[in-house]
Amino acid sequence: MATENNKEMTSAQLPLFYKKVVPLSKEVHNQLYIEPVDGYLHTKQTNSVYIAAVEFIRACHEYPIVFAKDNSESVFPVVLLGLEQNKNLFVNNKGEWLANYIPAYVRRYPFILATPDPKVDNFTVCIDESFSGFNTAKEGKPLFDEKGKQLDVLSQAVDFLKDYQSHVQLTKLFCDNLVKLDLLEPMQANIELAEGKKHTLSGFMGVNREKLKAIKPAKLAEMLKTDQLELIYAHLSSLANLNNLLKLASSAK
Repeated sequence: MATENNKEMTSAQLPLFYKKVVPLSKEVHNQLYIEPVDGYLHTKQTNSVYIAAVEFIRACHEYPIVFAKDNSESVFPVVLLGLEQNKNLFVNNKGEWLANYIPAYVRRYPFILATPDPKVDNFTVCIDESFSGFNTAKEGKPLFDEKGKQLDVLSQAVDFLKDYQSHVQLTKLFCDNLVKLDLLEPMQANIELAEGKKHTLSGFMGVNREKLKAIKPAKLAEMLKTDQLELIYAHLSSLANLNNLLKLASSAK
């Protein structure tokens, strides 16, 4: 995602919420301090975010979990956050998150791991320089000491990013298997709000229950052993949370 030679990403390359992503450098950012993320208003204009497989069990109690495709036709899971394309119903006007579990994709901000070449696993720690919590006025915590060594706040962020990236890889294996088994089908939800306004959610996919039932016992046993069946059941049960989105949309009017 990140480009080489400390160049900034173009708007087409930028992931959700990030506006000015650059590689983190002890030479360039050694005087930088960071304050805690103060609310989630920066997530207000999206209705879905990526979620790793390891998050399914917690997320399925509050969000619908579905699957989407990127520009390269790769399948990935997301949690639905709203009924309209640019509206996150889980963040209020004060920036407070209205669910108990906050997806890791959201929690990693303003840091991100990126790679100059998607074909290799050579990741670089990057930051969103537009994040208002970054400053040189010594407000918050420093990222580096006077010798350029990472301090706790940065080390913890890097550890989180590395752990997150490992789960992204495992999630890809899970999604690739769903595609291989031809378990996914297009989904559409037609929703009508209390005042009569109608929404159609489309462009996402879910597991076909009949195809799941038709899988051979040996393959099902393998999926059970690798916890993939548990992930599928979490996804299927999470679809009941579409009703929660409807309630949130109605109360937000």
